[in-house]
Amino acid sequence: MSDLPALADAAFMHMPRSVGAVLLAAVVFAAGCTTQVAATPTPSPVPSEPPSTEPPSPSPSPSSVPTVQLEAAGVPESAIGSSTLAIVTGGEGLVAIGFNGGFGSILWTSTDGRTWTDVTPENFASIGITNVAEFDGGLVGVGRGDTINIENELAAVYRSDDGLTWRMVEGGDEMRGQLIDVVATDDGLYAVGGVPGADAAGVWFSADGETWQRTGGDFDHAFMWSIAEGGPGLVAVGWRRNPDPDLAVWTSADGVEWTLSPDPEGFAGYEATDVVAHEGTLVMVGSSFTGEGGRVWFSDDGVAWELADVAGGMDGSYARSVAITPTGLVAVGGNDAMEGMAWFSTDGRSWEPLGDPVPNAFFTGAVSTDTGLLLTGATQLGTLETGIEAHAMVWAATAD
Repeated sequence: MSDLPALADAAFMHMPRSVGAVLLAAVVFAAGCTTQVAATPTPSPVPSEPPSTEPPSPSPSPSSVPTVQLEAAGVPESAIGSSTLAIVTGGEGLVAIGFNGGFGSILWTSTDGRTWTDVTPENFASIGITNVAEFDGGLVGVGRGDTINIENELAAVYRSDDGLTWRMVEGGDEMRGQLIDVVATDDGLYAVGGVPGADAAGVWFSADGETWQRTGGDFDHAFMWSIAEGGPGLVAVGWRRNPDPDLAVWTSADGVEWTLSPDPEGFAGYEATDVVAHEGTLVMVGSSFTGEGGRVWFSDDGVAWELADVAGGMDGSYARSVAITPTGLVAVGGNDAMEGMAWFSTDGRSWEPLGDPVPNAFFTGAVSTDTGLLLTGATQLGTLETGIEAHAMVWAATAD
């Protein structure tokens, strides 16, 4: 395990373990992670055993799980190490944003989600956009502002009216670090990530998307991967050194005062990589630092968390992100056999596989669009010994 187990992975939304070793250098520099940023330790914790209590609700019946096939879309040629990260409304209908395999980002557009065209602007070669939210009739992207000159440690926010033309917001001294996730609320936008010089996690706030400020202070020896509106107001998840790195959850009623939630059984040796709120329930996914596998948790308040029941378990597999669809929740990731994997749940408490594993692939995200469910990620071929080639891809879920 590298000294960069979480920050390198977080940099462009959750590279899988099988690809991470090969792409580590590219991801680290693209995200602006240095050895100073990565005060993340080399962890060797032993994960706790899952709770022995019965889950509060049974696994969904087969009829509640959609029957789908995950089919690769037609995509442009892309560099080794690239991956798609997010799909939003824009361009000709849809826009996909991702990591270009070097220092910057890619930008594709599509009318139907099944055929994509490369429209990457020249200035995307040195910027990193990790996540996008719809806000005030446009789009807000967060990430890094100078992925080539990493010593600048420039966190950045980007605005777009159409998903095709992007401009960087002038953030000033407040924008030091790296932003990973953003959520739009009635009060404005909240973004989370890391603060390199402080060896800490950080939260940023903007009422209008243009002027940003740090809020909540430094969260020492920690990193935040995701933020959602839920619980008392806001919930952020990631990891903290405790003294070894363990999964961590923070809650806030106002975005200024944050409280660390108690560590229940199952947090030790894990990190959370995504959290969403669905019909009053918070759902969080994560995986082990040492490769044992992934887990899914749920909570009513962001403070008390329980392990969800995943049919077949998640040994040797992981969920990197979770998305809300009209029919339920979809979690996506992969496994140690280099297969992309997806799971479905109607309530966040019990899960079953969605479709068959996709060989030579990993998934980074899912989104429900007017054209159906789309998954982001990359194909991957090779081995750690011979070298792994990963290329950006989009998959469409087609009903059987």
